[in-house]
Amino acid sequence: MRGVHLCVVLILAWVISGCGGILPDEHIPPRATQPLELTATSPVTPPSVTEAIIPVESETPKPEPTPTFVPTLTATHEAYDYGPDDFPADINPLTGLPVNPQANLERRPIVIKVTNFPRSVRPQWGLSMADNVYEYYIADDMSRFVGVFYGNDASRVGPIRSARLFDAHVTRMYHGIFIFGWADDIVLSFLFAPDLKYHLIVENETNCPPLCRIGPKTAYNTLFADTTQIAAYLTKRRTNNDRQDLDGLRFTLETPPSGNPGEDISIRYSLVSYHRWKYDRQQGSYFRFQETGPLSDDGGQYAPLMDSLTNTQLSASNVIVMLTPHQFFKKSASTEIIDQPFMGQGVGYAFRDGRIYPLAWKREAADGLPELLLPNGDLYSLKPGNTWLEMLGESTKYQQLDGGAWDFEFSTP
Repeated sequence: MRGVHLCVVLILAWVISGCGGILPDEHIPPRATQPLELTATSPVTPPSVTEAIIPVESETPKPEPTPTFVPTLTATHEAYDYGPDDFPADINPLTGLPVNPQANLERRPIVIKVTNFPRSVRPQWGLSMADNVYEYYIADDMSRFVGVFYGNDASRVGPIRSARLFDAHVTRMYHGIFIFGWADDIVLSFLFAPDLKYHLIVENETNCPPLCRIGPKTAYNTLFADTTQIAAYLTKRRTNNDRQDLDGLRFTLETPPSGNPGEDISIRYSLVSYHRWKYDRQQGSYFRFQETGPLSDDGGQYAPLMDSLTNTQLSASNVIVMLTPHQFFKKSASTEIIDQPFMGQGVGYAFRDGRIYPLAWKREAADGLPELLLPNGDLYSLKPGNTWLEMLGESTKYQQLDGGAWDFEFSTP
């Protein structure tokens, strides 16, 4: 086994460097063909970085907050009904928003693994600049993030940690460049697949920038990426970074009809990892609140989850709860590797503009984004903006609470 491990390490190093109503408390969500039926009603009108990373041995002062590009609607964008294909050249197919500079779209998305534990890593860096963020359970009562950066750049993203099997799905879906800290040998064997191996970036002596240690090199959570440096690095490595086909999502400004409010979302991955999304009507976005201690009989402890790069609270135009199979790929006294085979079909629940929508998701091609479908089979319309996707298991328990609140409780396989 030691020889196999050494072989994988050497090969990977060569590749990287060489180139409706209240639901019962115990309810189990239905299958994709029978999503929860919610009563329709009238639509609700919605309310209206570039500093390079320098490796140092001691703590580095925080860079100035990165300004966020705020898209403005012009005559060419008045309809604001885009997708799932034929996007205009300046419209981001992952957000439905115009991008400036448009050159940001002439590349592959950048997929970056960001830690959420221990709590001392918070507030993390750069996630407010991601177009899409996936959160999922990794074992040991913890969740972790993988952010997809395309329309915006971020001068510092992290702390970056190790990969899991699910990250291969995300990298394929977005035809992305995947940046991660390292991985178990089993996970590396999947990431080293022919269609992925030339699009991986891990830490070594030759790739800072874009991937650098900021702080003590002996510490775990000091690895960060600068997305503004990725393109030049890939050119030097002769890695293909051409624009990819990212069709599949639809965006409309008009709020789809829904009979059920969805302004408060509680998601519990474990008694240690739990959080809330609260809808702000004035801002038209869901804001993230993260646990600050273990869940107790007295309830949870929350604080706004901030972004150290922009000094803003993390928020989302769309929050989607995806219910997918979860199973142990490997389980021993020392190792737990969970597989989330995100293929085929399943159910989910989408939140936008303070409303909830039952979904069926379908993903038939490994290199394509999932289709998001309403119960009548029509394509679901995301709100223009960023999207957070909460990956939960098919056995997830959920219930509707008072005042437009929903509670989701994940359980391990």
